[in-house]
Amino acid sequence: MNALGVVEMMLAATLRMSAPIILAGLGGLLSFRIGMLNIALEGMMLIGSFTAVLVSYFTGSGYLGMLAAGFLGGVLGYLFALFNLKFKAHNIIAGVAVNTLALGLTTYFLRTFFGVRGAFSSPKIAGLPVFRLPGLEAVPVLRAFSGQSVLVYVSISLVLLLHYILYQTPAGLRIRAGGRHPMAVVTAGVNLERLKYIVLIASGVLSGLGGAHLSLGQLTMFSENMTNGRGFIAMAATIFGQNTPLGTLGASLVFGFADALTMRLQTYNFPPFLIQMGPYVLTLVTLVLVVQSTAGRGRTRLAGRLPQ
Repeated sequence: MNALGVVEMMLAATLRMSAPIILAGLGGLLSFRIGMLNIALEGMMLIGSFTAVLVSYFTGSGYLGMLAAGFLGGVLGYLFALFNLKFKAHNIIAGVAVNTLALGLTTYFLRTFFGVRGAFSSPKIAGLPVFRLPGLEAVPVLRAFSGQSVLVYVSISLVLLLHYILYQTPAGLRIRAGGRHPMAVVTAGVNLERLKYIVLIASGVLSGLGGAHLSLGQLTMFSENMTNGRGFIAMAATIFGQNTPLGTLGASLVFGFADALTMRLQTYNFPPFLIQMGPYVLTLVTLVLVVQSTAGRGRTRLAGRLPQ
């Protein structure tokens, strides 16, 4: 394969691997903007992955599996909001509880419905359809954008839609203000608690769709702990992207490229466990750089306020 073919293949794989991170990252972005750190993204994605396979297996429809994944992700988003807002649970503890619940439920139901441990695949599982873009099919490199799962195009469209909503609409202004100036929102007559419920449910829906892409868009199977830390990678992408939709998209593409490179390197004689560390090492390095940068800006602002 020539160099152009390798670039095209890597670009296609990057887009495919980035979609679940983009979707969950947008969910994390919404939660952060409303003033809630949502570490339950991992569990919401995992529930979405299993639900998509389960519904697709029994109905033969990838679309129904995708919709069911979004719905169950929204249910977990509601539970996360309920723990935090009504029962006043600690944010981190509530997130860990949701993640643990999702892992336990998916493991139990995998054995209950399919009678297997570890992983399940079947020809009866219908994957998500792919779309061909005729205008790009004959263009080298750009044809990597064609033939992708429907959720790849949905994820990119949602980035643009969310950017418009957050910065061009009153609803977006309320969400952004809800996290930074909650009293101002309440004073303006907005029911902030209800707004948080809506945002956290939307976060769950997006994460559930991200999980559906893992099990029906990339593969047509489910395995225990299938998300394998991608919910936390999505959180890192949100932080790296400075909590903006376009920034989250760019960071997700970086992490998606790391995943694609990992798959590519597995075809060579590299130690497999060393290769699989790549995306997670990149996540840690990214978070360290962002924290150092934020701390540096904080010290600079503080120095500017000190008397000389």
